[in-house]
Parts: sequence; structure tokens; C-alpha cells
Amino acid sequence: MKLKFNILLVLLGVIVLSTSCKKVFEVDHPGGPITPQQEWGNPDFAKGYVTDFYNILPAWNRNEELAGEAFSGGGGANSLNSFLKGTYTSQSGYPDRVWDWGKVRAINNFFANIDKSKSALSPADYQSLKGQAYFFRAYIYYRMVKVLGGVPIITTVQDPTADMNTLLVKRNSSLECFDFIGKQLDSAINLLPVTWGSNDIGRVTKGAAMAVKGEALLLKASPLFCKTPNATYWTDAYNALLAAKNELDADGYGLYTDNTAKPNENMWYDKAGAAKEMILSVRYHYPEKTNGFQQGQRPLTETSGLAGVCDPTWEMVKAYPMNNGLSISDPASGYDSTQFWKNRDPRFYQAIVYNGARYDFADITPRVQWILNTIAGDDAYKATPNYNITGFYCRKGIDTTLGSTVWSHQAFDWPIIRYAEVLLNLAEAANEAGHSSDARNYIIQVRQRAHITPGAGNYGLAASVGTDYQATLNAVMTERAIEFAFEGKRFWDLRRRRMFSVLNNMVTLHAYGPYFNSAAASSQYGIDVTQSNSGIASQLSNRIVNSPASFDRNAFLKNITHYVYEPIDPSSTNKINIPDTYYFGPIDPQYILQNKNLQQNIGWDNGTFNPVIQ
Repeated sequence: MKLKFNILLVLLGVIVLSTSCKKVFEVDHPGGPITPQQEWGNPDFAKGYVTDFYNILPAWNRNEELAGEAFSGGGGANSLNSFLKGTYTSQSGYPDRVWDWGKVRAINNFFANIDKSKSALSPADYQSLKGQAYFFRAYIYYRMVKVLGGVPIITTVQDPTADMNTLLVKRNSSLECFDFIGKQLDSAINLLPVTWGSNDIGRVTKGAAMAVKGEALLLKASPLFCKTPNATYWTDAYNALLAAKNELDADGYGLYTDNTAKPNENMWYDKAGAAKEMILSVRYHYPEKTNGFQQGQRPLTETSGLAGVCDPTWEMVKAYPMNNGLSISDPASGYDSTQFWKNRDPRFYQAIVYNGARYDFADITPRVQWILNTIAGDDAYKATPNYNITGFYCRKGIDTTLGSTVWSHQAFDWPIIRYAEVLLNLAEAANEAGHSSDARNYIIQVRQRAHITPGAGNYGLAASVGTDYQATLNAVMTERAIEFAFEGKRFWDLRRRRMFSVLNNMVTLHAYGPYFNSAAASSQYGIDVTQSNSGIASQLSNRIVNSPASFDRNAFLKNITHYVYEPIDPSSTNKINIPDTYYFGPIDPQYILQNKNLQQNIGWDNGTFNPVIQ
């Protein structure tokens, strides 16, 4: 029986890694040790070897606190992450920093030996294996360059017995690395199939490689690497992303829709349907491969041992527009600050759990979320910080079909690139390349799928979007912040556009703490406030769930609750102060000690390497 790819992805990495520890494939065999020729002559070995490369793909790397999306306790207790406070050192690391030369060596070893497998493989398999290897060599370099800038380009298997001077390689420039990444992806694009059979769903396709090429060129052209705008680079990114979109369209990809009002939520559950949108993803399957992230994201009553690792900030809650697409700061939006949850972008309800929101789980239906530690009085808010910090929970990425005893069974696939991101990448590049009207159309497609009301056909976009460069750029960045909230994109967007000022201007991250108005609850709604917290919560929930349609639930929530805008940590040292030197991460000093020819990045440990292209 042939195992499906998502199971192989879990198992074969262990098999390949375990065999690599043996000397020259030194295994017990009736005929003696297996030679490299025999091993590479086995098509299953060659396929398994490439399958191990899929571990290069990142998953559940959300960085939501660094983006101001949520408080995750990264600094301990109520303190901000040290990155935000500007107290990082080169020993602190850097988000998603990769320095995996073992994997680079494995890929180079593949290219050194794959022709030994050629006679044992079908032409299609031989071609697709090489295509995947080219893709992953590009992708691991892309991940390194994204954080560090230029790194050494090594395409052969280094001989550890060679002259040490030949092994102590220098860093290539960022421009040289981007050119190398592009050529590797071109080779992958020429060899990869458009689609895979049912046993190999999740493997990288031609369209995915084209989308990554477009994303890499977008990064190359961005202000992070080009402080001085380069029109040629932006045109290259635009052309690559347009070609990727056209290829994906022809191959049957597109925005996920399901004839419901909440496709942005349902795509996480509907794996088969969402395959249309998932251009590149990491696949999960219970019980072989599950995700435990939600242990700390679910309310404490619905999990065990951990909570408060993803509490949305008030800044993130405010970022969502209204259901007419207008910003809450727009006087025409209809926003009511006393009922901030009312008539918001549908994606708000699919990502944000506010006090009094319906939040069912498999074992508790119906269920309404209350921040119970507010009920004892004003001083009680934050009395139990591990319960909730900001006044909100994150709904996105939570499998509500699972009960509190089996939450660890979650097997949501992790999207690395969705079709929506291809559209918004293209919108950004189009605006930079002088096609702002096209950018407007791509934003509208994303808003239309989200069920923003169309209005006069602009889905809440200002008239200047599509004609004015800055207005269009602002619209693209806002749409990315909402569409990809809690998907690990926002931090990299702010960094790529050199927009850490957005975070610095927040001064610190804030809660919008809900406090219980016991007098109003008692006098206006007959709530018995002498009961325990759980008893009061039960009464409140009954009013939300069981009252007739004529009952004004929004007025009820408004009247029984008042909110206080407050910093997560009011201490004077808990301020956001990200220096410009943090736009690029440092190489771990231990590697510089091992290789005297490696230069550290400027801004770290007296570094002299400049990752900027121009």
C-alpha cells in the first residue's frame, strides 16, 4: 500500500536522518554494505531523500507580538518582547533566522548523486525530483537572505579534508544571492509539474515556484534592500507575480469560496476545498502530524497548562474596518466606539473573540466567551494574567470542532502562500511599477471574497486608491494586515517596507479591558450578581443565547460592560523602541568565531557587512 505524501512527510525525515548517521551507509546486509550506487539506484530512496527537504518549510511561525497583533508573553509575565524594547543582542537570535548548512549540503549531495538514479526512475520522476531540489535550494537561501542579507553561495559538497582556507567561505552580496535564488527557481519552474496525483498532494508545483520567485523579487525590490527605489527591480517583481497569477489561474487555483458568509474561517476546516487557495502549505494529519499551538491560544477553560500566548491587542482590534470597508476613523463608517464589535468587517468575527461573543466548542454548545476575572470589580482585571491579558482571544487557527480533552488533535494545514497573497503581492508590485489601477482591482477581489459590502463598487476603498501611489500603497498594506492577521505576515511586511515606525509610534501594546457593570446588570436585566463568577457568566450567556430576536444583544453587552484603554504593562521601561539596526538580523557570533572570513552585519558587534543592495 502506498502511503500518502502527508504521512511520508512525517516519517521519511526520520528515516533519512537516521541513515545519515551511519558510515557510508554501513548497514547489515547479506551481501555486505550497501554502496552509494546501490542506494541511489533505489528510486524509493531518491524520493525519500527529496521528501526530507520539505522540513525546510516553516510552519506556525506567527510572530504576532513582534507585529503588534497580539500579546504572547514573549517577554515573560506582562512584559514586552525584548525585540520590541530594543534590548536584543547578537546572542538573542532573530525571528525565523535560518543557518542550516547541513540542509544545503544535503541538497548539494542530491545533485551530486541523482544521476545514479536516472536509469531507475521514470523520466517524469527524475525531472520532478530535480525540480523539487532546485526549489528547496532556492527556498533555504531565500529564508537565510530574508533575515541576514547575503550569505555564502555553496553548490558543491565540501570535502572536510580539504585545505581549511577553501572551507572558510566568505559571504556573497545580497544581490548575488537574489540572482542565485532566481536562477534556482527558474530551473525548478522548468521541471516541476503543474499538479500532483492524490498520493502526493502538498508537494511543490510549478505555480508555487513561480509565486515564490515573485515574492523573492518583491523582497529584493523592497525598501528593506533598496533604500533607493529601483524601477527595474519593481518591474521584474511585477512581471514575475503576474506570470505566477496567470499560471495559477490556468492551473485551477483561486480564492476559496464556499457560498457562506465566512469563507476566511471555513478554509481552515475544508482541506479539499481550500486546496484551491493553498499555493504552498505545510500539511498536517491526525494522528501522524498535529499542531499544539492552540494549547496556549484557547481560553484557559478549554485547554490545559497554558494560556495567554495570543491575546489580540487593542491596536489589532481597531485595525479592522467596518463591514462597508471604511476605516473606523472615517466619520462616514458608522463606527460606534461604545459598541466597537458591531458591523465590523466579517473577518473581524472570524479572528477576534470579544467579551460576550459566541464562541462554541464541540463539547460546549452554545457557549459565550466572558473574561471572568473582570466580574469581581475594577481592581480584578489582570489579577490572573495567565487567563487573559488584553480582553480578547484569537479565534483564527483554532479548531472549534474539537473539545477541551482532544484539542491537541488539531491538524490544520499551515498556509505559507495563499492565492490571496499572490494577489496582494501583485497589487503592491503593480502600484510600484505604475499599474495602480490594477492594484485596486486585486484588493477588491480579496474584499469581495471576505463579504465586504460593495457600496458603489469600490468595497470601501477611497476614490484615490488606484490613482494615487501612497493611497494605493496604504490600502495594500492595510488589506494585508487584515487578510493575513495571525498568519505570520505582518512583522515581515513592516520590516520589508521599513515601517517599524508603525510599532514605535504605538509606544507600547494596549489592552481594552472589559469591566463588569454589576449595577446595570442587576437593575436593567435582573442578573443575580451575588452568585459566583460562573453563576453570573451562566446568566449572562443565557441572555445572549436564549433571548428572543427582539432582544437587543448589542445594547445588553454595552450596558453591562465598560472598557478601559490601558497598557499591558504600564512600567516606564516597557516601551517599544525598535532601532533601525534591527531591520536585519545578526549572524550568530559562534559561527563567526568558527569562520574568520564571515563578516557580521552592520549594527551588530561592530559588524562591517552591508546587506543593503542600494
